[in-house]
Amino acid sequence: MTHSAPAAPRPHRFTRQEYHRLAESRLLVDERVELLDGVIIAMSPQNSPHAATIHRLLFTLLPVVGDTAYIRIQAPIVLNDWSEPEPDIVICQPDPTDYAQHHPRADQVMVVIEVADSSLVYDQGQKARAYAASGIPEYWVVNLADRTVAILTDPSRDQYQHEQIKGEDDTVFPPGGQTIAVTAILPPQ
Repeated sequence: MTHSAPAAPRPHRFTRQEYHRLAESRLLVDERVELLDGVIIAMSPQNSPHAATIHRLLFTLLPVVGDTAYIRIQAPIVLNDWSEPEPDIVICQPDPTDYAQHHPRADQVMVVIEVADSSLVYDQGQKARAYAASGIPEYWVVNLADRTVAILTDPSRDQYQHEQIKGEDDTVFPPGGQTIAVTAILPPQ
C-alpha cells in the first residue's frame, strides 16, 4: 500500500470577488490595503511629503489634462481578477458616469503615478510588473528621496521596455499636450 505525500501548504491567493467580500464583511475595516497579484498588501501610512506631492500632482495636472482625461486620487483600478491596486494618481479615459458604475479597467488607464518614499522598492518592482503585465501604457514613479520622476513606457509581458529618469531641471508630458516641470511636482526642500 502506497501513501501519497500530503500536499505542501501554500498561501491562498484572493480574487477580487473574495477581496470585496472581506471588505463587505468589515474584516478590512480601518485598514489601508490593496490587492495585487492575489495578495492583500498593507500600505504604509502617508508622511507629509508624500501627501503634499499627491496634491501638488493633482493641482498641476488638472489644468494640463483638462477635459481630455479623468484624474483619480488613491482610488482602485482593475488590472485583472487578482489585482485591484489603489495608485496615488491615475489619469484615465473620461467615463460618462465618472466611474460610479465600476472602477477603471487597465485598458481605460492612460497613466499611473505612484509617489514613492518608503514604498520605492515595491513601486519599482512588484507594482511596475503588474502595471506592465496589464498593459498600462505609461507609469511614473515619483522618487521623493532622489527628487526624480521615472517614466516607464512600452509595457511588455511583465516589464516596461523604456525608462527615462527626469530630474529637477526636466519636464514631463502628461496627456493633454502640455509639459509640467518636475519641480512643480516635487515638494519644496
